[in-house]
Amino acid sequence: FGYIDGSGKPVTVKTPFQLGSVSKSFAALVVLQLAEEGRLSLDDPVSKYIPYFQADDKTASDKITVRHLLSHRSGLATIDGNRHQDTTYRGDDAMERVVRELKSAHLFAIPGDRFQYSNANYIVLAQLIETVEKVPYEKVVKARIFSKLGMNNSYVQIADAATAEPAVGHTQWFGRTFERNFIAGRAMMGPGGITASAEDMATYLIAVFENDPRIMPRALSDALAKERKGGYEFGWEFDTVDERRVVFHGGLNPGFLAMVKYTPDTRKGALVLTNMSGSLEGNFIYGATDFALGLPPADISPPNIALLRLWGTLGLTFLLAMGCVLSLHALIKRAPKSPSRSVAMKWLRIGVPSLFLFGLSYFLVFVVPQLSGVNLTAVRMFYPDLGLLLAVSSGIAIFWAVARAILLIAKSGARKTGTPTI
Repeated sequence: FGYIDGSGKPVTVKTPFQLGSVSKSFAALVVLQLAEEGRLSLDDPVSKYIPYFQADDKTASDKITVRHLLSHRSGLATIDGNRHQDTTYRGDDAMERVVRELKSAHLFAIPGDRFQYSNANYIVLAQLIETVEKVPYEKVVKARIFSKLGMNNSYVQIADAATAEPAVGHTQWFGRTFERNFIAGRAMMGPGGITASAEDMATYLIAVFENDPRIMPRALSDALAKERKGGYEFGWEFDTVDERRVVFHGGLNPGFLAMVKYTPDTRKGALVLTNMSGSLEGNFIYGATDFALGLPPADISPPNIALLRLWGTLGLTFLLAMGCVLSLHALIKRAPKSPSRSVAMKWLRIGVPSLFLFGLSYFLVFVVPQLSGVNLTAVRMFYPDLGLLLAVSSGIAIFWAVARAILLIAKSGARKTGTPTI
């Protein structure tokens, strides 16, 4: 349904789509295959295979095991995995560079204690696969999964000449949709690098959930069959909905949204691949998969938090702009008064509001994105309208702080000298 790009070429079951984080199941599957072959152990520390892997606390990070990475219980924070979303570097050492940079990362918890979803875990896992196999990650996935299952329209980031024409990503700009054909660098292959067609994904999911011996290790079969209320293990999320077990994973890349769901009790699965994302993307991928599996209906409209995030930030930008204009206009027009305040009071009047505005600027650019586990660069990649509003609001706050300080200092000087102010 729909079109590959603006030229009107129709999407078919063979059209490859970027899967985003659904890709994590592929990385986990390869790691489990290597474990079953005795090439590595899930309970070994990662540093046994990647000696340069460490966080700022080496003693703590040396306790991080391969299993911790697979289940997002390493202690690496969400923000640590989202610092490289904009990378386009395709060098052979792309993942090694990121892993080495984790030396400055602070673990938010003792390894194994707490769950926190982080792309960093799967960047390290992809590097682990390359280290053990001594073959580029994309070739490993092709040999171990794509080729064995006949997934001819699937690849890792860069298309083969024989694959069908891939879908072009689209992102929203205040509700309007524009083409955005971004392909990340090699560092993001593990957490989000797979591109596959609906036909190939159906083949892959049947192989996974029906325990195809060509690709399925025992550990993954056991994990998928385990009775549980929720959680995350081996590249899959687990939930219970309407007393039915659900295995699922969603994916988001700039311009793409994907969702895979499977109900073990009915042996039915559904997947939705789309080439559109943005601030007002809504929950179509959830609603469609829930409907297909007979789960309770899901509201597909954009959630209130998404609406508040975009339109609230737009309102803040407008208020800051109006406040800046009115404040500076009033300062310019106000005639200098005879000195009556102490020097300390004058500097407080100049400094406190300006410091508040500088603080607001910092809060908008650094703190607000980190509340969602990302930086401003990542916000601008996935939600360009929201990213622009945050950057513009921050810029207005800085300009207002500096301009009012300059005007007040100038007027203060004019009072002392008696020079008329224009």
